[in-house]
Amino acid sequence: MDPSVTLWQFLLQLLEEKQSEDLITWTSNLGEFKLLDAEKVARLWGLRKNKTNMNYDKLSRALRYYYDK
Repeated sequence: MDPSVTLWQFLLQLLEEKQSEDLITWTSNLGEFKLLDAEKVARLWGLRKNKTNMNYDKLSRALRYYYDK
């Protein structure tokens, strides 16, 4: 796994993987998605970035940088 991957790239990879359907799913064709198991997605992100204390609160703060303004 590439630890230099950005959060949006990581989420896109999950969205494209069939085995991640229970974690994250598209909600529209406009680039909107829904985290179905936010804590597990956060743990996977933490593993990818070698940050074992990652949780949804921290992940959600990072997601704010990608909000459409």
